[in-house]
Amino acid sequence: MSLVGCVFLTYSIWSCDICGGVSGNASIGLLASTQFHMIGMKSNFNSYRSYLDGIVHSRERLFQQELTGRWQLAPRIQLIGSIPYQIGMQKRDLGTDIISGLGDPRLVVNYILLHQKDDDMSTRNFLSLGGGIKSPLGKKAPETSMIRNLYPGTGAWNISGLLVFTKRITHSISLQQEGICTFKTSDKSGFRYGNTYSYSATLVWNKKVGIGRIICGPGLMLEYFDASNNHGLPLEGYNNQGYLGEGQLNIHYLSYRWLWGMNVKQPIIQNFNEGSMKQGPFVSISLSYLITKTNKNELKN
Repeated sequence: MSLVGCVFLTYSIWSCDICGGVSGNASIGLLASTQFHMIGMKSNFNSYRSYLDGIVHSRERLFQQELTGRWQLAPRIQLIGSIPYQIGMQKRDLGTDIISGLGDPRLVVNYILLHQKDDDMSTRNFLSLGGGIKSPLGKKAPETSMIRNLYPGTGAWNISGLLVFTKRITHSISLQQEGICTFKTSDKSGFRYGNTYSYSATLVWNKKVGIGRIICGPGLMLEYFDASNNHGLPLEGYNNQGYLGEGQLNIHYLSYRWLWGMNVKQPIIQNFNEGSMKQGPFVSISLSYLITKTNKNELKN
C-alpha cells in the first residue's frame, strides 16, 4: 500500500465541552489517501480536576464509547462520522454525580485538494480541506443545572473547518500539520461556549510488519478556547477561557481488513479559569473493520 507520508485525520474539537470547554475526545480517521470504507468502535477516557483556593474541589472522569464510520464518496471526497455514548462522573467531598446518555453526533466532509505521488506511488505531498458539523441531538443539561459540563450533549450546533498538510521527509517519515477552527452556537437558554482553535504537528513513521503495517505518530498539539457567554454577555466569575499544550502519540496497526489504534495525550502546559481546572491524560483505543474497494493483490502495491 502507498502509506508513506499519508495523513491521519484527527478531529479533536467536535467533542463535548467539559470542565471549561476542554475537548476530551478525538476521532481519528483512516489514512486519507486510501480508498477504504470503514466502520468501527472507539473507547475514550479522560479526567479533570477542579480547584477552589488551590485545593482540589472535585474530580471529573469521562468514559465514552463511539460508533465511527467513514465512506469514500468519490476519489477526492470522504465522509466521516461518529455517534458517542458517554458516562460522566463528578466526585466531590460531599457527594457524587453520574450522568450518562447519547452525545452529539458529528459529521465531517473532507475534500482532497492535492495528492502528489512518486513513481512508486508513495505520497510526497498531501493537502485536504474539510468541514464538520456537530448536531445538538445528545442528552443536554437543564437550563438551571449546576453541572452543565458533565452532560454528553451541549444543546448547540458546532461548525468546524480544518486544513491538513503532509510532506514526506524521508522514505518512511513524513510531517503532518493540521489546523482546526470551530464556531459554537448558543443553546436554547442562550448559553454559548467560546470558539476553539487548534494546531497540531505530527511525525508519521510506518513500517511493514507481516501482512500489514505499524504506523506511529508522535506529536504536539496546541489549543485555545475563547470565553463563554450567556445571551452575549460575559459570565460572572470564570468564563472557561484558556489554552492547552499537550504531547500526543498515535500507534496503529493496519492489516487487510482491520485497523487497530491507540491515541494517548498528556498535557504539558495549560491554563483554564485562572488555573482552577486542570486536564489529565487522555487515552483512546479503537478497532475498525475495513471494507475495501479493491482486491488484496492491488493492496500489495
